[in-house]
Amino acid sequence: MGVATVTELKQSISGKRTFRPSLISRHANEWPPTDVSSDLTVEVGTSSFALHKFPLVSRSGKIRRLVAEAKDAKLARLSLHGTPGGAPAFELAAKFCYGVHVDVTVANVAMLRCAAHYLQITDDFSDKSLELRAEAFLRDAVLPSIASSVAVLRSCEALLPAAEDVGLVPRLIAAVATNVCKEQLTSGLSKLDQCAQLKPAAAFADLDPPADWWGKSVAALGLDFFQRLLSAVKAKGLKQETVTRILINYAQNALHGLMARDVHRCGGADADAVKKQRAVVEAIVGLLPAQSRKSPVPMAFLSGLLKTSMAVSASSICRADLEKRIGMQMDQAILEDILIAAGAAVGAPAGQQHALYDTDVVARIFSVFLNLDDDHNEEDDGFDYDSPRSPKQSLLVKAAKLLDSYLAEVALDSNILPSKFISLAELLPDHARVVTDGLYRAVDIFLKVKTRDIYRTAPIQPVLICLASQNQKPPSLTCLPIDLYICLRACRCTPTSRRRSGTGCARRSTASG
Repeated sequence: MGVATVTELKQSISGKRTFRPSLISRHANEWPPTDVSSDLTVEVGTSSFALHKFPLVSRSGKIRRLVAEAKDAKLARLSLHGTPGGAPAFELAAKFCYGVHVDVTVANVAMLRCAAHYLQITDDFSDKSLELRAEAFLRDAVLPSIASSVAVLRSCEALLPAAEDVGLVPRLIAAVATNVCKEQLTSGLSKLDQCAQLKPAAAFADLDPPADWWGKSVAALGLDFFQRLLSAVKAKGLKQETVTRILINYAQNALHGLMARDVHRCGGADADAVKKQRAVVEAIVGLLPAQSRKSPVPMAFLSGLLKTSMAVSASSICRADLEKRIGMQMDQAILEDILIAAGAAVGAPAGQQHALYDTDVVARIFSVFLNLDDDHNEEDDGFDYDSPRSPKQSLLVKAAKLLDSYLAEVALDSNILPSKFISLAELLPDHARVVTDGLYRAVDIFLKVKTRDIYRTAPIQPVLICLASQNQKPPSLTCLPIDLYICLRACRCTPTSRRRSGTGCARRSTASG
């Protein structure tokens, strides 16, 4: 009837044993086998398999040991809940033990390799092992291909820690890193060859293949695998531009809507989700290319990361790193990049009156920009950063325009303190502003907003007295900001200092006119 006897089982347990030809041919195309009554039920997760001891014991060292160690000679039920890949993986392994043909593919090779290790379907127990078949497929079809390696790596995330135990994860990461850098080198040489054959005008036209095409597939990886993979490719010398594109793609996928440039707060988000997003932000910042004025990381991405890091309460080290990067690339910034909401951190008191924008962050960013002269580069030798003849003067002028636009925006916030507003206006050196129209506009907006709250905001009264003493706005557009600025400075004066100076800001305004 084809039922294995006790003697056959003992023989199979003592050493390697293969199927009888008649049994192999009988079950080669049949699953599950029905012509022989089952003598062993294997439970894997919530699934049960009615099978036979003999074919399983013949090729699986684990099942062979469990049967041999069983106190009950008529063992009829076996639990293998720890099988990597669960019931689907065990079913494929059981088919292999029965001699049924099993297709090894990119989708199942990882779980077959892990299941073979767990069930001990190795060459130590059988001449034709599932482990050898899986290894051959990995060697020939997976490791040489970037796309296949990434796909198998993704499938390993559901097979931990078994995939780590068999060394599958580090092998896949190393293969991707090696192949990516080989492809980068090959692509570069091919581009040089094409350029040599083309006319100068067309030398660099349409010669930029998407070298990071594989980067889109890693966006679905978990954070741990992504970090390890990107660290490996960076160590192999992957271009910073490619690393940046991969990071942007991963951030947009992992952070969902939080990377939007108008993000303000995520106080209603789930605590676990916020914790995961915080880990993603900190990991991405740690993987960014080296800090540099000519960094390939776009300003919009840095700004989005900074806003997101504040929204999820990332570490101070993470935020400081982003602030420095933005300050170093200030020439690329636009107003939207530095409009950073205040009080966006998770757990901020609800209903508390506070300024709309975090001016302290912006002040630190501009301070980084102004201190760039501490970094000595060859291209800057012989020039004074504060000199009007310096090539950086144009950067200062651009920064001043950006700052004045920022001041005009934050001036609309009735909760901003005069001291904060003044300290921002004083950040840049005098020669940074060729004209003061932008500063005048910001101060004018600030004063108009503050007059709405005159009776509740005592420090604004000296400003109003100053304006009243001038009767009307001065006719000179370039002089007016200076007068108004002096009036604003009076807001910080103590009552004692105002009494000592007579009429205070009114007298200083007259002198400036």
